[in-house]
Amino acid sequence: MPFRRSSPLLLACSCVLLASCAPLTTVYDLNFKPGPVGETIDPATLLSRQIVPADRLVSLSEAFARAPEGSVILTCWKDTDFTNFWGPCSHITRKFTPTSSGEGRVAETYNFGRPKAGIYPERLEYNYYAVIVLDTGVTPAKLPAIWAAARTLDGKLYDLSGHPDTYYCSTYQNALQRAAGLPDIVPYRSEINLALPADALKTPGVKVLWVGLNQNSPKAFTEPVIN
Repeated sequence: MPFRRSSPLLLACSCVLLASCAPLTTVYDLNFKPGPVGETIDPATLLSRQIVPADRLVSLSEAFARAPEGSVILTCWKDTDFTNFWGPCSHITRKFTPTSSGEGRVAETYNFGRPKAGIYPERLEYNYYAVIVLDTGVTPAKLPAIWAAARTLDGKLYDLSGHPDTYYCSTYQNALQRAAGLPDIVPYRSEINLALPADALKTPGVKVLWVGLNQNSPKAFTEPVIN
């Protein structure tokens, strides 16, 4: 659900316009750093601690390559502004099968710049600072139901209204989860009538598989990472 990028003044103005802006996030900037190998990742505190076991911290492209088919991927900017005032992790996508040429693809709906739900090249996500690959309970046996649902939703226009049978990135992924008999991955916030992508990290049972960093992102972590 990202837009992109603007000034702190516009961020403040948007918060005034959306009276509930303040509680949307408590984390405004990201700077992931490596921690002890083998340490357990607590998804609920990952964005606040920003410490990732060194054996789980890879490049952004490597994280996409290692993501299992059907896994959910949270994408994150380095910071927060008017265009992503709900926090740096402002979009959620899903790993689809690779193409015959080897280029990975994702199943998603993005925003008004890419408004139709469908299957897209994963390289369109490579401008982000970080991606967080999540295990949401998808197994190989559940994939046919997930991709059948994706085909049904193919071409649906991006829509933040919350009306029945409308979808943006979070509700689209929730629909694919439900098709596989799984709980929603992004909880709904009734106070703002939205399901915020980063809240996927608070969903019971979710597991962090990999965190990938974009070395070309401004102020990205620059020390060697484990590949």
